[in-house]
Amino acid sequence: MGINEAYSRELPGLGNGPAIRSLLNLQKEEDPDILFLSETKMDSRRMEGLRWKLGMTNLVVKDCKGKSGGLAIFWKKEIDLHLRGVSRFYIDADVVEKDGFTWRFTGFYGEPKTDQKDLSWKALRALNAARSRPWLCMGDFNEILLGCEKEGGLPKAQRCMDKFRNALEDCLLADLGFVGDPFTWRNQSHRSENYIRERLDRAVASADWCGRFPDYRVINGDPRHSDHRPIIVIMNEDERERCTAGDKAFHFEASWVQEEHCKMIIQNAWHPTLDARGGNVVDVIREVGEELWDWSRNVLGDMEKRIKRAKKDLEECRRKAVNSQSAAREEILRYKLEKLEGQREMYWR
Repeated sequence: MGINEAYSRELPGLGNGPAIRSLLNLQKEEDPDILFLSETKMDSRRMEGLRWKLGMTNLVVKDCKGKSGGLAIFWKKEIDLHLRGVSRFYIDADVVEKDGFTWRFTGFYGEPKTDQKDLSWKALRALNAARSRPWLCMGDFNEILLGCEKEGGLPKAQRCMDKFRNALEDCLLADLGFVGDPFTWRNQSHRSENYIRERLDRAVASADWCGRFPDYRVINGDPRHSDHRPIIVIMNEDERERCTAGDKAFHFEASWVQEEHCKMIIQNAWHPTLDARGGNVVDVIREVGEELWDWSRNVLGDMEKRIKRAKKDLEECRRKAVNSQSAAREEILRYKLEKLEGQREMYWR
């Protein structure tokens, strides 16, 4: 099995509860092979604990500077990834597939200050000068390519967009497109006249990388508790679906043991089934598993449905034209979703 999915996301600092919670939910739901984070606002010491929580024990960190910046890349132990270089703009690596095919992965973070953006394109060209392999580069470039990739605020200067486009062309990198909302960042202003949204995050790649992974797909995902949408690159859709299908076996949730009724449910299912099935432990475990899943759905089912509905309502609101009503409703829905997820976390605690 080769790498199936790479994931890039920017978070508004990982020191707050909602951001950590959304990152852990992301890992559980998307199960990426490689996870690149930008604007972490954390150093390597504070990032260490995250790799065990995420279950992605391989980690490289570029420390933040003061209260800004910071990059990190996590990858699964099954992924053969070799670090090439690190700077405040990127983490660069080679990925070796099971068949020996090697390609390049770069998680990129562009300079946010307008008068210093040339430093980003200089860094990108320097990476290209050392290129000898198919290349995937993704992240927050902090720039747009077209005027239509921004709504609200002052129009983007054409020369700024041209500089970004020229840098990509010089590096022979093409935009991979996307599925989902075209705007990956928004300032989430409460006032429609101040509301701005842009496509700052994207995935770009060389022609030979696209040739190796012709069925790639790029998704602008759920922003959760960030002002940026994550960028998800799926490379092997069929392989990913097979892996997902193989994960449908029963798994005991550690949080269940904290519930006072858990022990009783296990005992009530275990002993009668053991007697009825003549000591067949496999059948007993299957029966206990079914009872536990039914109990879990009944206890948390309504809350999960409310969270799912809140996410759907928020996504629909984000995709609508910006006006005073939609801006106010988005703020309310974000607050509602955060409260529901907090209630779920409190329940399990």
